[in-house]
This record gives sequence, structure tokens and C-alpha cells, in this order.
Amino acid sequence: MFFTRCRASFLALLTVCCALPCETSLATGVPIEGFLPQVGFALTNEFRDDLITSADYSDSPGGILLGANDTAFYDIALLDTGAGLSLLTAEADTNFNIDGPYPGESDGFRGTFTVPVGGATGTILADVNDPVGLYAGGLQSRTGTGPLVIDHAGLEGQTNVSLITVPATSDLPNVVGLTFASQFATHINADQPQVFELNGRTVRTPAIDFQPLGSGGGSITRRAPLTLNPGAAFQQPPSWVFDFNNPDFLDNPHENPMFPTLLPGALFLTANLENDGVQLNNSDLFFDSGASVSVLSEQKALQLGIDVQLDTPDFSIDIIGSGGLTLDLPGYFLDSLTIQAIGGNVTANNVPVIIFDITNPGDPGNIVDGIIGTNLLVGRNLVIDPNPALGGAGASPSLYISDPVTTQHEFVVNGFGGSWNDPGKWDAAGVPDILGVANVRNNLFGNRSVSVTADAEAWELNISAENPNANTKTMTVHIDSEVTLTTFGGTNIEAGGILSLNGGTLDTQFVEVLGGKIEGSGTISTGSGPIPGQVENRNGIVSPGEGFGSLTIEGRYGNGSEGRMIFEIGGSLPGTEFDELFVDGQAKLGGTLEVNVVGDIISDYTPDIGDEFTIISTTEGIGGFFEELHLTESEDYEWLLEYGTNDVTLIVILPGDYNNDGGVNEQDVAAWNAGYAQQANFFDGDNFLTWQRNFGSGGIAVRFVPEPTSTALLLFAGSLTVTRRRRAAAN
Repeated sequence: MFFTRCRASFLALLTVCCALPCETSLATGVPIEGFLPQVGFALTNEFRDDLITSADYSDSPGGILLGANDTAFYDIALLDTGAGLSLLTAEADTNFNIDGPYPGESDGFRGTFTVPVGGATGTILADVNDPVGLYAGGLQSRTGTGPLVIDHAGLEGQTNVSLITVPATSDLPNVVGLTFASQFATHINADQPQVFELNGRTVRTPAIDFQPLGSGGGSITRRAPLTLNPGAAFQQPPSWVFDFNNPDFLDNPHENPMFPTLLPGALFLTANLENDGVQLNNSDLFFDSGASVSVLSEQKALQLGIDVQLDTPDFSIDIIGSGGLTLDLPGYFLDSLTIQAIGGNVTANNVPVIIFDITNPGDPGNIVDGIIGTNLLVGRNLVIDPNPALGGAGASPSLYISDPVTTQHEFVVNGFGGSWNDPGKWDAAGVPDILGVANVRNNLFGNRSVSVTADAEAWELNISAENPNANTKTMTVHIDSEVTLTTFGGTNIEAGGILSLNGGTLDTQFVEVLGGKIEGSGTISTGSGPIPGQVENRNGIVSPGEGFGSLTIEGRYGNGSEGRMIFEIGGSLPGTEFDELFVDGQAKLGGTLEVNVVGDIISDYTPDIGDEFTIISTTEGIGGFFEELHLTESEDYEWLLEYGTNDVTLIVILPGDYNNDGGVNEQDVAAWNAGYAQQANFFDGDNFLTWQRNFGSGGIAVRFVPEPTSTALLLFAGSLTVTRRRRAAAN
């Protein structure tokens, strides 16, 4: 069961499209998003041609390794203990050449049955494949620097496993599910973070080992007992179901399984919850390695004094699932959550949780109390050992939890700045490495900065100023040109904090702008391998360029209702004379858009009627609208904002020319009416008065802007403007 940020029931992918503002969130402490455990895997042509449908253990690939053009293929998958089966993306299906042919299997391993896969956002139909061998291992076992190859010595596997393939339109990643993980003691080693590039994207995952079931936690002694639900499901290997109507049933029972290899069970931890003086002890929370956030049911939240109908959320999240988009899931911060453990409980304070009802995988007629996601366990080594032998000697099924393995690195603020790469600028821990949490905080007066002058890395980056004043106290991290700062986890830009890109790159799992600012030209790359991340401007500022410039975000972008975006226009050349944001992914818009027309010290710049400025471009679509707009005011022109499918464009028009046909006439009333219906807060009596005053101006249309069904053309009234500013001349 996989979701980053939020994800719901049995085999449903819910990834955050954007998160909206949070009034009380704190960047450091328990992050909203946790880590994404990923493994490398291979497939073989190993299956049983008798009437036994259960998966068989194997410690080494045999037979033929699957792949197109007789070349073995290797891929990565999310290790998801919340998924009752394992699945392939349509792309992986092609790369593994599931269709074949293979020796003895002329039709490959494609079945004819489909099964529904879905959850809170709907369902999709997935193809059931013929059984194969599935082998997986930690990505520390990869070899070479080109296409992914896994050292077979690091692989453990199962033969006779039927996978499913999801359609190409699905956002689900490859998943190695509980059908696999239930048969091993899974070691997730946070102290061995793996950060590498694959297919142009950075993969971030702990090292993972599969060891014999029941072998326990090794050197980790603290263990949180796991409840297996239903326990009987774990007493036998997972199985697929053959097609009884197959006319070739006796000779080829493996052909066309009716249902894939499935384990209808789940892992639960016992936790104590506290919020506003209310304590709920001994709650059974679903433990899900594929959930990067934690979740509470509506009923459990209500018992803690949180009413999702009456209480204003601390933050909200949009999710994309297998069945589509679900908007504005409410999120709140609990005072504390304690995982009960033998050898010392694990307690987290100020815990972000999403309020969401999720089907119980072990009891589909009911919902779970909640989910413990990986955000509660960031920076700790874990062992998941669902040993089904509940009787006899030895430990019961357990999640083994280590102490934190990361170290804190505080930037020493003195003078007005310094170099990130200078060991003398950090406390006794020295320059952060990939296990170091980098805290760059200004607790003095005035503005301070740190420059990343050579490639650097950290586990997490936090930027802030203590008790900041917008004019007198900031802390800026500059990333120089052609320099990359890489983090294993996320980046938090709190009040007074500024991330300034001077042609450099921040390569991070996600970015939270919590009262801080992103500025400059460069690239912010987010996510982990095929799983996209996001930059979320909850209540801060995103301003491409220092001067004019281009900012690229790889992953999703969300601008919350308390977030501001600031662009400057001084000419017609994108990135050189006006600011632009490019999102290699989706963008969700809200909050405030401010656009300033600026000139240099010699002369002002004035745009011409018909000029267009595409300030935001995406590859996967635009959603939402800015809620407040501020533009430079002029008596000679007005602004039209066009929301396209993949871009946002400012168009300079004659005052009153609301359909942008080059003249102010009767046709503009229809455009005004359409705009009022979509965005009444922008189209008002002032707009209509402007049309009346300018009726008859302009000439024959020289350019037409069509009225697309999915595009809103918003006029900015003169009252929603800011004054013109001059730009100082460059020296």
C-alpha cells in the first residue's frame, strides 16, 4: 500500500499533488514526509507446472532472466508492506518483455484475467500475469554506473509468483509487496543511505537486506511487537488462484491465473496518542513501509478532539491515486504519538497526521484506526520480522527500531557569512556528510549567509532565522553556479530562511517553504527515482531570478493559499528579461501572484499591446487559480491572465478588450460574463466600467485568443495592482 505524503487503502497510490498552507507547522522534528524504501529486482521464467500455486523460496535466480532482446532487465520497486501483492508498471512490463516469447512459453507470461486495484480515489483494472520468479535485493547491491544491474549474491527470491501489471495511465510505481516481505526478516539500514542517479533521476533509499524469517533484529534490541491480521494468513506462503475453466488445465495449470499471488493480511503496531490533554492508549495502527506519512481515521481523530467538519486544518494535502485526484485532505499536528516497544518506547512530538479513512487490508469490511508511516521512523535502522511462529521459543513478530543514526550539524553564525565547505564554520561535528542534519540558523542580529561553493551533501537541510524580521534578520544559503547540494531527505525553509540559487542545483527529496523564501536561477530536483517529489510553498515566497532569471523544479509544485509568487518583467525575452518558472511535473496554484514591470536606472520599460509573457510552464498540467493578484498599474493597458493546460501566460491588452481580439466591442461583454462566472472575485463592476469607457477603441482583430473549455482568462482590476519599481543599473 503505497503513498508519498498520503496514500490510502489496499493497493491505492495517493501522491501529493500539492499541499496547501499550514498555520502552525514546524519544519524540523517529525517531517510530514518520510523515506521511501526501494529495492532492485529481477524476474525469471521459474514457475510450477503442477497444481501447486504457492510461492517457493529461492536464494539464487535460476532459469532465464526476463528482458527484451534476450537481455536481462533489472528495475527498482518500492518495498511496500501495505500492499498485499506485487506489481509492475506498464513500462516495466515492456522492459521485462512479459509478452515474450520465451523458450517453452511462446505467448510469454501474459494472462487474460484482470483484477480491480484501487482505494480512496477509485479503481483501475490491472492485468494478471502468469507466474514467474521474483528476486529482490537492496540497491547497495547494484553494480556499474550505467543501466541498473544487481549483484545476484544480494538477491533473495520467490518462484511461482503471479504479478499484476497496471495500465500506463496509472501513477503507481513498481511494488514489491507483503507477499514477498512476509517471507523474510527485512533489514532497512538508514545508516547506509544509497543516493545515486538512475535514468536522469536521483534515487534515495536506505540499504535493504532480506534475511531468514524469524532471525530477529540483529544488533537492535528495542522491538515493537507486531500484530498479524489475520494471523492465519501468515502461516502459509502466499498463493495465486488458477483458472478452473482453462481447457488445458491439467497440462498447463499455470496459464492465465484468475487471481494473482496475494496475501490478505496486514501488520499492526500498538501506539498511544495524545492531543490537547486527551490520551488514547493501545490504539492498533497499521504499519506500512510504503506510507511516507502517518494517518488517523476520522473516528480516532474525533476521539482526540479533532473534528474534520468543524476544526480548521493545520495543513491540507491533495492526493493523486490510482483512480484520480482527491482534493484538500485535512492535516493536523498531534501533541505526541508513542510506539509501544520492549526495550524503550519510541515517542514523537508535534506529529503531522492526515485525517483519512482507510480500508483495513486484513479486514476489508472495516477501516484501520490509522497508519504509522515512515516519517515517524526517519533516521533509524529498522528490521521487520513478521515471524508467524507465535508459539514456542523466541520473539513474536516484531518491528525492531534503533536509536537515531544521524548527527546534528549546526552552522556557526559569525561575521556576515562563510563557506558551507569550510569545516571551521560548523560546530564540532564538522561539515555535514550524507548522515548529517544541516541546521543553518541565524540567531544573531542582521542578515547572514552561507555559500555552497563545491558539491556537498547532507541528510536534511533546515534554514531559518530566530525571531526573524523581514527587513533586518535573514539566513541565506547560496548555491553557486554548477554546484549541487544533495540531501537524502528533505529541505525545510522556515521563517527568515532563504534558499538562493545562483545557477546551482538543490537535489532533495522534497522542499517545504514555511515562511521562508526561494529565489534565484537554477534547478530544484525532487523525489526518489521514479517517485516524484514536490516543492510546496505553504506560506512563504517563491521568486524566480535575482534580477531576471529561470527557476526549474523537477517534480510537483504547490503554491498554498498563504504562499506568494513574485515575478518581474522588464522585456520580452524569457529568463533574460522576465522571470519564468518551469515545472517538470504538475503545478497546483493558489495564494498570491505578484508581477512587477521594472526598468533600469535610465528608463522604464513599458510593454506593448499584444505582448505575452509565459511565466509558468509545466509538463503535466496546471491546477487551481491564484486567489489574489497584484500587477503594475497603467492607464494605457490592462492584463489578461491565461491559464492554459500546461502554462500560465500574461497578455497585455487594451483596457476593456476582455476577449483579446484587438478591439473593445460588444463581444467583450460575453468574455466578461464568462470570467465572472469562473472567478467572480476578479470580474466586477470596475471591469465593466472600464469596458464602457473604452468602448469603440482599437481596431480589427489581429490575433485571436480562443475560448478553450479548460482555460480561464482572468482580468486584473486596477485596484489589484502594485506600483512600478525601478531596477538599479548593473555595475
